[in-house]
Amino acid sequence: EGKLLEEEEEFEAPFLVLFPWFVNAVGVVVFFLITRFFHKLPYTGIMFIIGMVMGIAVELGHMTDQLSESIAGYANIDSELIFLVFLPGLLFNDAFQVNFHLFVVGFWQIMLLAFPGVLAGTTLTALVGFYVFPFGWSWNLSMTFGAILAATDPVAVAALLNEVGAPPRLKMHIAGESMFNDGSSVVFFMIFNTLFLFETGIEGVGENIDFGQGVSLFAQGALGAAAIGMAFGLGLLCVL
Repeated sequence: EGKLLEEEEEFEAPFLVLFPWFVNAVGVVVFFLITRFFHKLPYTGIMFIIGMVMGIAVELGHMTDQLSESIAGYANIDSELIFLVFLPGLLFNDAFQVNFHLFVVGFWQIMLLAFPGVLAGTTLTALVGFYVFPFGWSWNLSMTFGAILAATDPVAVAALLNEVGAPPRLKMHIAGESMFNDGSSVVFFMIFNTLFLFETGIEGVGENIDFGQGVSLFAQGALGAAAIGMAFGLGLLCVL
């Protein structure tokens, strides 16, 4: 049985390269069609719909070829790989194109959107999970759910704003907020997920975090990470 599983993994592993190449090809075709014939359609929205249809087709078993195996392999990707490999590159690309003057001018508005704004979005989403969804979630689990959905995609937002010709300052506010909200939403997720695990009563799992500890963890995780990033940026600026 073990030998059979090894052969199956060896058979499926090469198909993992199909999905990135296929998605790049689809993206080029969609971009060409939209820029030439369908100017009012948003590129990021169309790509999202295509990805959703592909995922549903694989999940329902309507796709049974090598491409479906590649899609299924990426559907079960480790979240740590996304956080540590893919997300930093996306954030760097967005930060590299920031207009520094506009960023300084709108700094406090960006901070207001990225931290209190994300907490407000997390709370509003948690209210839906707590009062509307029929799952009987606790408040901490609802806040964990809200934190997962609180962050926006910086690449998709920036691309959409460029397509519709939004004012530069508005683009700076939204793009700047989207660079910082990933850190704040991750910290909120860690805090409320820890509280939820604690309330399950399982020994050695979770921790009862009070308000002061929550503020301290948030400052360390969100503001501390931003400070480290700026320090490295200034260091590279001095070196280069």
